[in-house]
Amino acid sequence: MSTSYQFDLLRTYRYLRLAMVLLVLLLFLSVAMYIGSDRGHMLQSISASYYTPVRAVFVSALCAIGTCLIVYQGNTDVEDVLLNGSGFFAFIVGFVPTRPEAQCVASRIPLDVRDAISNNVTALMVVAVIAFAVVMGVQVFATPASERALSKGAGAALAFSVLAFLGLAGFYVVNRGAFMCHGHDTAAILLFIGIVGVVFVSGRGLARKQARELGGSVRSHLWNRYFWGFVLMVASIAVIVVAGPWQGWLDHWVFWLEAALITQFATFWLTQTIELWREPRREDAPVSGA
Repeated sequence: MSTSYQFDLLRTYRYLRLAMVLLVLLLFLSVAMYIGSDRGHMLQSISASYYTPVRAVFVSALCAIGTCLIVYQGNTDVEDVLLNGSGFFAFIVGFVPTRPEAQCVASRIPLDVRDAISNNVTALMVVAVIAFAVVMGVQVFATPASERALSKGAGAALAFSVLAFLGLAGFYVVNRGAFMCHGHDTAAILLFIGIVGVVFVSGRGLARKQARELGGSVRSHLWNRYFWGFVLMVASIAVIVVAGPWQGWLDHWVFWLEAALITQFATFWLTQTIELWREPRREDAPVSGA
């Protein structure tokens, strides 16, 4: 493979990673501009921006972020499966709006919103099945034998992702009304589980690299920047949940929880981009001249 071709691939990889950060910035700026405007008000959640002038940015940013997460090849099989699952759930979060009322009744959702959910989610489910079949075909017929086998962790992550998809699809088919009311929250929870898992897996991956290069056990290198990021994300969830719904000290707690986790993941993603700027995979040698 020529050096120029390698650099072209590396440049595409870099732009894909940087696009993720810019898309998050686009969403945050749009939400901040709305909240700071004369007609704006504090949102109960970032997802509630669907019902504001931010709607187009919210939906398009989630779809673009979901696409980037799916297209990006993770450092390990487990990381890649988690990224793929999170990317799929990002589409659901964008297509199925959160409900503003305390008690959602499907029949009271505006007809145009119900029609949009049915149309968009049905198309997404069909494409997801086709995409899975294509990926499995590529894995079997267009992948070197040495790269075909998945690790046990990747197999478990893949099984979880497939079960989560089948659960959501069954939920959608069997009880469309309940899905319209609760599909957004379900997909959002799965999305955040996925990205928190990605940070944890990356921390383990960096620890293995440091153990290989510097010596010592993987455990001795575990408390690296990514693992601390994972701990911070878990701590943020605990603190905001305690201060919000449990103790009632924090208003708009869902907004602050979403903002904290998205900001932390974007920070992790930017930090990892710097780490892997010259080597998309930790095991690879840096591209010459990059």
